[in-house]
Amino acid sequence: MDTLRGDKKARGITAAEAASMVKPGMWLDLGGVNAQSETFDKALAARRDELTDVNIRSCQSIRPLAFLEADPEGKHFHAYNWHFSGYDRMKHDAGRTVYIPLNLGDVPDYYRRFIDPPDMLVIRTTAMDASGYFNLGPTNAWIRTVVERARTVIVEVSPNLPYVCGPLNGIHASNVDYVIEGG
Repeated sequence: MDTLRGDKKARGITAAEAASMVKPGMWLDLGGVNAQSETFDKALAARRDELTDVNIRSCQSIRPLAFLEADPEGKHFHAYNWHFSGYDRMKHDAGRTVYIPLNLGDVPDYYRRFIDPPDMLVIRTTAMDASGYFNLGPTNAWIRTVVERARTVIVEVSPNLPYVCGPLNGIHASNVDYVIEGG
């Protein structure tokens, strides 16, 4: 699948190819709740021994994160979290996740004014619709702002993500660099 991003065409890639783009010192954003990647997360975890100092922001994980499980001592991946689920709190208490204080309504402004552009955003979406949009499902609190700021935008298409109506609940294909066909 090819889509446009400015004058570039996004291309379909595998999760392993996407994970191969991660370099030491990068900042990744993985979204939250249902938007968190599954296949990219596993592919990133598989590269643990090749990477150091990879910083990853997420929010309210609803399942164990492979990159955290693969690195129990935190030698390779540093996790930062906007809001804890039970799993995230357990990882925080084990010294593996740092809580990022926030006022929920201000998070888009944090990304615009205080946070350097993430090197990579990887989120799950629905398949692209006839109008060229990938739907964000139920977790669009600030993702559109991260899309504006991220250096590389990767969507992982999931047939299991529910479609949520609303004119601002999607990312147009022109704003996507790569597409992972997820499971």
